Amino acid sequence: MLCLLAPLVQAQQIDPKVFMALESARTAQQAGNLSAAQRALDDALKSTSAGSLEQALVQQRLGYLAIEREDYAAAVRWLQQGLAQAQLSAEATQQDRRNLAQLLVQQARYQEAVTLLEAEGVGNLPLATRRLLVQAYRELKQYRKAIPLAEQIVRANPAADDVWYQLLAGMNYELQRYGDAIEWLQVLVRRAPQSSGNWRQLASMQSMAGQQTEAAATLRLAHEGGVGLRKSDLDNLVALHAQAGAPWQAARLLDALIEQQLLPADREHQLRLAQLWQASRDRAQALQAWQQLARQSGDTRYWLQVAFLQYQQNDWAAMQATLGQFRPANAEQRRQVQSLRNAAAAAQAGL
Repeated sequence: MLCLLAPLVQAQQIDPKVFMALESARTAQQAGNLSAAQRALDDALKSTSAGSLEQALVQQRLGYLAIEREDYAAAVRWLQQGLAQAQLSAEATQQDRRNLAQLLVQQARYQEAVTLLEAEGVGNLPLATRRLLVQAYRELKQYRKAIPLAEQIVRANPAADDVWYQLLAGMNYELQRYGDAIEWLQVLVRRAPQSSGNWRQLASMQSMAGQQTEAAATLRLAHEGGVGLRKSDLDNLVALHAQAGAPWQAARLLDALIEQQLLPADREHQLRLAQLWQASRDRAQALQAWQQLARQSGDTRYWLQVAFLQYQQNDWAAMQATLGQFRPANAEQRRQVQSLRNAAAAAQAGL
């Protein structure tokens, strides 16, 4: 949190007793005697009238004292009461409002903080307070409001911490603005070209945008640049897409990685590719992948997958030809072969 400081007592005429109590509390607080400061303010509050400037000033000081005591719930309550009096100067009101917003965000009361700051006018807020508002908007998933403010922050300070660029990429991703997310991740790659995480994030976002060829090219560029991308990193990237419910993107990415020779075209990866094409319901690609795997391995399990896909496509002749190319290895496979033939015969009879 930014440093929270109580503004000086405004130079208006107030009850001398209250003024002396405020000064006494200030002296005690500066000396580290918070209990004495609390007693002075509690006594002063009793002598103020409702809605008065004196009451607002005491409530304000009680708020800042509560901050120093790390009693943030009390601080929020006192600052809210002080502001509600509408007696403080414009400068003090503005400072209290912004500090109150910080406390509200700290307590995860994001909507209250947003309401408070928006009432002041977003365009009137300094960059530090806009950062706070971005945080609140993000927590409320109000990304369309947060993104323009975050862009203002990085444009005002191009050397801003990487977290702001990651934040912009993430919020654009949530809105499925993949192109904008890619642009911000490219900034991160340029800023830290030796960060393997930046390259992985960029490739992942390109893949989510349907740019699997570009994603593979990004990973190859990282590999050629000496960035430590391991085989497991690339496998995990494919798995993340599959787990996110995007098997088609995962299949295209894996296919591109194999073509770029970043992953080996071994049986493990060919099997995974065939499974992903099938999960994405791209039957043409799935059939081609299973056929290639079956021819190279001779495994009857893969031939059965080929026959099953041909059955789904009503390609009876091709299915029968496939079933004739191998001998079932066990009773379960014999049952599956017979089941496919019976289902095909029934389907043809019903046409």
